[in-house]
This record gives sequence, structure tokens and C-alpha cells, in this order.
Amino acid sequence: METARVAWAASPKGTPAMRVRDLLQELFIDDDFAGWFPVDGRRGVSPARLALVSVLQYAENLTDRQAARAVACRIDWKYALGMELSEPGFDHSVLSEFRDRLAVDDRADRLLAVMVHRLAEAGLVKRRGRARTDSTHVLAAVRRLNRVELVAETMRAALEALAKVDEVWLAAVMPAHWAGRYGRSVRHERQPGGAQAIIAYVEQVGADGAWLLQAVYAGSAPAQAAREPAVDVLRRVWIQQYWYDETGTLRWRDAKMSRARRSRDGTARRNTATNDDDTEPARVPWSTAEIVSPHDPEARFSHKPGKVEWVGYKDHQTETCGGDNPNLIVHVVTTPAPEQDITAVDAIHAALTTNKVAPAEHLVDSGYVTPEVIHRAAVEHDITVVGPVREDPRAGERPGFAKEDFQVNWQDHTVTCPQGATSPAWKPTLADRKPRLSVLFRRADCRTCTARRQCTGNVDGKGRHLLLLPEPLQKIQNTARTQQKTADWKKRYHLRAGAESTVSETVRAHGLRQCRYRGLAKTHVQHVLTAAAANIIRLDQHRPGRNRRPRTPLQQMFQPAAE
Repeated sequence: METARVAWAASPKGTPAMRVRDLLQELFIDDDFAGWFPVDGRRGVSPARLALVSVLQYAENLTDRQAARAVACRIDWKYALGMELSEPGFDHSVLSEFRDRLAVDDRADRLLAVMVHRLAEAGLVKRRGRARTDSTHVLAAVRRLNRVELVAETMRAALEALAKVDEVWLAAVMPAHWAGRYGRSVRHERQPGGAQAIIAYVEQVGADGAWLLQAVYAGSAPAQAAREPAVDVLRRVWIQQYWYDETGTLRWRDAKMSRARRSRDGTARRNTATNDDDTEPARVPWSTAEIVSPHDPEARFSHKPGKVEWVGYKDHQTETCGGDNPNLIVHVVTTPAPEQDITAVDAIHAALTTNKVAPAEHLVDSGYVTPEVIHRAAVEHDITVVGPVREDPRAGERPGFAKEDFQVNWQDHTVTCPQGATSPAWKPTLADRKPRLSVLFRRADCRTCTARRQCTGNVDGKGRHLLLLPEPLQKIQNTARTQQKTADWKKRYHLRAGAESTVSETVRAHGLRQCRYRGLAKTHVQHVLTAAAANIIRLDQHRPGRNRRPRTPLQQMFQPAAE
């Protein structure tokens, strides 16, 4: 093929695109993406070709125009795509339309799964090996708004959308003074000062929004008006930020309590006040549901105490590790920002099993690990989860004996302490809506114990209380807490630290930290293409036969000691 001869003559050392072509031949073929062609009668460009162009575009951080130009002009790209030298490219808008198609259903995951399958066929991804997962925060492509700015900007965005639907109808129903209130973006307006002025302003905006929603859903409104996404966002934001009191007056909701916990939502609240008034004020919803920007209603606010606060999403990257093969990203999960890491574990294991690349060992940090996760991974997917199980948060209050020091009799439903005292039969209970076993030792046994202060941590004579997990989970927790203190376990776990470098690579080299698009689906497309691009670069840099940098005399001197 003339393209191959010219490409290698022009670049004797090769480029990432050329090496991937030689290593994997055709990374994507059209049979992998049946049904991805346009359905509106336009001449379709090969989905396999567009998929590879998109991956190469992310590998080199090119814009759509630059990528389309590279397809038409660069010899190495033509070689990677299997094109003739005289073959023309395509318009840059095709790439944007292709990403829209990728965002439908699970097509983005399908693209990465096809790539991983090709890598496994080439022997570059080992089945039943080791994998590691880590997550990082991703900033949405929107400004962070406070609640006052949110309602005003949501109102303005809805008016902008309705003006495109039927400008004449909107001009007839909209009061003239709204032009001064919503004519410009909220970032250009000075917000009112003082608590009373702010309440008056937001309640006026709330009344305007309620009036607009009534007009939109009236029979005389255009049919398309009620179907506009911006109008639906307005309705949802008003439900979250306002409420009607007993007199039918629209009111501004209170902010969330900073110490509230989502897992205790709906449970009975302990009342420590002296009066009998247990009225709970109307508050905005939890961060998992609260809309924080009308321009990306799927973005959410989250924070890591003492580290970072952001509005956006979270990206979970799973890569292979260990052995002689390059470390390659085999799975990506994108979640709303407030979702905890632990909620993504089951989806990761299910996807890896479906794609036939499930590891024998999965190295993760403590955010992904609980006894329940370890148990489910072993039973359902035959995966050993390696990660630190959370220690008892109240261990400092009882320095003498930890829960692992007590002997549990699962047949008699009793527990024996290290001093020989046996508890009454335990009682089933719930903790954070999960089944637990409550064990309470008799006061008489604990009062006379010489180790009472070290065990119970109190001076008022109360008995020791334990909260056990169900039997298989409690055994897993005890074993994990014991093993993770050993030197062998720590040496085994050291391999997980490499996941941090993968996060750094995708953030610094491929711009993962900042969303290029809006919405969860399009953001996931970005994360998948970033992962595939990182794999392209790593395949290019992996040279099994290349000599490593020679060791210095000092390194050679320290080498026997290290081994």
C-alpha cells in the first residue's frame, strides 16, 4: 500500500497512530458498531473510522477542526485509518455529531469494550490478572452559582428558551418590567444586600417563575413551550427552592443542615429541646438531587472535607497493573459528584465480568471497601478485593480491647470478652438502614472488671456495647482488619499507588479535570475517549525490547539491599 510506504519513509521512527496500526491492525471495524450510521438519509462516514479519529484527537488534544484537518493532510493518520493518500477527509462537524451518537445508551462503553477486546486478543490485557481503581473529581462546564443566582438564572434561561419557541406569544404574556430583571445574565447584575432584601428578591423571583409556569401550561400557550427542557428545569428548581405555606403563600426554603446525613433521612429524629415543638422547616433537597445550574441540570455539588469543593461529576478509572504488559485502562464509570465511591464497585465488577477481563485481584482505596463489597465481589464475580477496611472510629475511646478481641458464639448468639464475661443474647437492630446485631454486656459484669476503663471508656458503670455485622460480614471485617496491619499485606497493597499516576496523566495530559461538554452522558463520552487516548499513548511508549536507562553506581550499590 502506497500510504504505508510513504508513512514509514517520512517517519522512520513511527508515531503513536502508526504503531497502533501495526500492533492491532484494525482497532475498530464497522461490524463492531452496527446501527451507528446516521438514519436521516445523509451520506454516512464509517463509524469505525470516526471512532479511531476521535481517540487520536483526544490523544493529541486537537480541536474538531484540527482533527478533521489531520485526517485530510497527515500521512500517519491516513496510515492508521487505512486511507489512500488521495482520499479526502470530512467536515469537522461530523465529529460533533458522532459524539452525540456516542452519548446514546451505552455506546461509549461499547467503544472502550471493543478496544479492550482487541488488546486482549493481542495479549496486552491479561484475564484474571490484577486491576486497580481510583476516582477523581471533574468540574462541570458551568459557573458555580449561589441559591439566589440560581433561581434568577434559571428564570432567565427559561425565558430565553421560550423566546425561541414563540417570541410573539411570550411578548404578549410577559410583563414589561421583567426586561430589567431578567434581561442580562445574572453574573452581570448586582445582588441585593442584607437578609431581608435577599428574601424579598428571591420571593419576587419565585412569584414570577410560578406565574410563568402557569402561563406555559395554560391552554393558550404553544404546545412546544411545555416540552422545552429549560421549562422543565424551571419547574424542578422551583420545587426544590420554594414551598407553599398553610396560607398558600410562596416561601423560600431553608438551607440544608451541614451535619445532616443522607442515610438517616426519614428516620425518627431525637428531640433534645425543652419544648415539644418538633416542626421541621422546609429545606432544599440533598446534593444528590439538588440542581445547581440551569445550564447543566445533571451536575451536582460535592466536597471532600478539608480538600476540595466542586460542581460537576466524578470519574472512576480501572486499569490493569503488574506484569510485563503496559498498564491499560479497561473500564470507566462517570457518576454525579456526590455519589460515594463505594456505589460504583458493583457496576465496575459487573462490566469487567461481562467484558471477560475480570481480575483475580482488585486493588482499591478505603472509599471502595466494606465487608459487604468484599463478600459480593468474591461470591458473585470471583474477585478478591484488596483494600483497607475502615477501622473502628471510636477505637480511641476504648484503647484496651477492640471488637476483634471478643469471641463470638454464632450458635448461642452471645459474645465473650477477653476477661471471660459472656453477654446476654444479642438483639437484631438497624444501623444506617442495614441489619446489625446489638450486643450489650451486663453492668454488673463490667463494674467489677479490672479492665473496665480500658474496655468501656466510661466512668459511669455502663456495660460494653458492640455492634456486630451478620456472621459472614463480621468474619470478613475481623480478618481484613488483622491482615491489613501486616507487612506482607502492605507490600501487596503498594501496587495500588500507581492508580494515582493514571489520574495525574489523564488530568494533566488530556484535560480530564474540566468538562468539555454538558450533561452526564456527554461527560462520560469525554472520559471514555480520554481513557482510550491514554491507552494509545501507553501502547506507543511500551517497548519490551528497549534497554532501560543504565543504573548509576550508587543505584547499583543499593540494589542488593533493596532486593
